[in-house]
Amino acid sequence: MSRSVSASVRVLALTIPPLAALLWVLGGSNYYCDSDFYWHIALGRALAQGGHLPGVDGLSWAAQQQGLEYVNHSWLADWLLYRLSLLGATEIIGAVVYLAGCLVLLALVLFGLWGRGLLPPGQRLAHRLADWAVILGVWLWLRYTWGNPRPQQLALVFFALALYLLQSAWEHPEHRRCFLLPVLVVLWANVHGASLPLVLWLTGLYGLLALLPPFRRGSLYHRRGAPARRFALLLTLEVLAGCCNPYGPRLYGQFFAADANSALVRVNEWQPAAWDNAPAFFLAMGLLLLIWLLARRPLLLEPLAPLLLTAAFTLLHVRGMFWWCVAAAVFLLRQRPALQAGLERVADRVSPGRLRSLARTAGRAVFPLVTAAALAAGVYVAPAALNNQFYWVFPPELVAALEQTDPQRLYTSYNAGGMAIQAGFSSFVDSRAQLFIPQMLVDAQILAGTRRQSATWSIDEVLARWQFDAVLLAKYDAELPASYFAKRPDWRMVYDGPWYTLFVPQN
Repeated sequence: MSRSVSASVRVLALTIPPLAALLWVLGGSNYYCDSDFYWHIALGRALAQGGHLPGVDGLSWAAQQQGLEYVNHSWLADWLLYRLSLLGATEIIGAVVYLAGCLVLLALVLFGLWGRGLLPPGQRLAHRLADWAVILGVWLWLRYTWGNPRPQQLALVFFALALYLLQSAWEHPEHRRCFLLPVLVVLWANVHGASLPLVLWLTGLYGLLALLPPFRRGSLYHRRGAPARRFALLLTLEVLAGCCNPYGPRLYGQFFAADANSALVRVNEWQPAAWDNAPAFFLAMGLLLLIWLLARRPLLLEPLAPLLLTAAFTLLHVRGMFWWCVAAAVFLLRQRPALQAGLERVADRVSPGRLRSLARTAGRAVFPLVTAAALAAGVYVAPAALNNQFYWVFPPELVAALEQTDPQRLYTSYNAGGMAIQAGFSSFVDSRAQLFIPQMLVDAQILAGTRRQSATWSIDEVLARWQFDAVLLAKYDAELPASYFAKRPDWRMVYDGPWYTLFVPQN
């Protein structure tokens, strides 16, 4: 009993440093609560107050005018985010609680399912070094899974659970716990249905592995696991379970719709991974390759498959790095024995006996000291995180100018739309890219000055097409439209602040 409690306490303590790192980031950064968060809680508020999902979108006046329906694939998470946003005087407290809770859950799943062998007493120096190398790697990858308070953060926990259930199905065909996957998929489909194809692709990948005969090619080998029919059955049940949502099979089109429209407006997180936008991804891939070479052991194909799948997704869209980080943490925890063997080989060659004894004694103090220091740091920075304010939120002077103007056809750019919704105004477009028709997204880019054809003639065409009664220009987009409106006699500026400029037509 005492060993079980000790292991549970150790797993819990391992979650504290990444949580403290998150709070440290939140306390010192303004970029953790972007426009997505605000339309998520607005949708959750409409659901909580109306008791049902709306049909035609009511947050964007232009979408309502076009009769566009928003397929809210994350309605359950939106309801949760809204409830959490009521915890404090501002929505920020709920955002921090949500992010911290998701990170704790993810760390508990990773260390609880794959890390229970970490840091047992009485190990040699090489083993302890390997343990710390693995723990540090998992902490770093947990750090890179943090993001804005979106439903995706909770879906990452589901992804880790799905990896475990598929691994269990592969290694223990006689067990029935893998049939929890369809239950997990039902929850996933309603929390963040746009990412649901990931688990379907992963299950299909395991099915393909089951069809391969055992082989060994150099440093890579493959052994037989569960039969392919097990994964075919799981995939069928998952596809059916994914239809258990308010939109049925239509949900499966959302991933691709979001992809296409986000590429249209050149959203950074949907761009292919490259050295300039994801250096940590390429460095981490190199580190994993180094671990493989250091271990000098054949690598099993099955643990590598989820890592390769998420890496391919990341190379297509840098946003895939969140999912890759989870797969990489699981891979590192599963490959700990190989890392131990490699570090033991190195330590035997370079470490004198007395130094090994001293390091082993000091190593026992590292774990409680790091945990205590991380907990203290988290407590210290928590007030700063809870009192933080996202710098794109509309200042009171802008809200007052909008209230006085009372626009019914307000122009907002892709990111400013969520801020307008947060302030209580209807947007033109916002960051729900899959909702809007391509023409709306292109026009929004032209007025934002972020598209090549943002010339004066194209701006005039957009104004004639939509008949805006107010134009809110964000200075973090571009300056050309603002200077153009300032020179036009038929428009006047009614607000000019650090981040936004508001123009209205002359009476």
